[in-house]
Amino acid sequence: MNQLLIKDKLPVNITEMYLMVLILESQPISQRRASTTLAVDEGLMTRMVKHLTALGLIHKQAAERDKRVKELTLTADGKELLDYGLSQFNEWWESFEADLGDIDINHLGRELYDISKVVLSDRHQTPLRNDRVDAE
Repeated sequence: MNQLLIKDKLPVNITEMYLMVLILESQPISQRRASTTLAVDEGLMTRMVKHLTALGLIHKQAAERDKRVKELTLTADGKELLDYGLSQFNEWWESFEADLGDIDINHLGRELYDISKVVLSDRHQTPLRNDRVDAE
């Protein structure tokens, strides 16, 4: 998906697009909540927010109730760029969707979700040992 953004010379990466979608669906959303929802560390979130703010795609301001909380909203330019980017993803998907007729996408999604749960579980946080080949 990043390649689609690069091809169109869009000034954002896919993680920033995810953030913009989240903001659109939840605005306003606190920067901390966005970081937690997207599972990115607060340092990366800060860099993304600075970048998107500098581009004029999102707006960051203190919350009315608690000035320590920074709320994010999408600007008109951000909405326009997001609409364009999502339309490109949609065209990309439609370009090969017909070829997936025999594949149950929902089943595949559930299986990928199960795989990600195993990969992310603490019980599997061990070194990969890529330098060793088993003799089986």
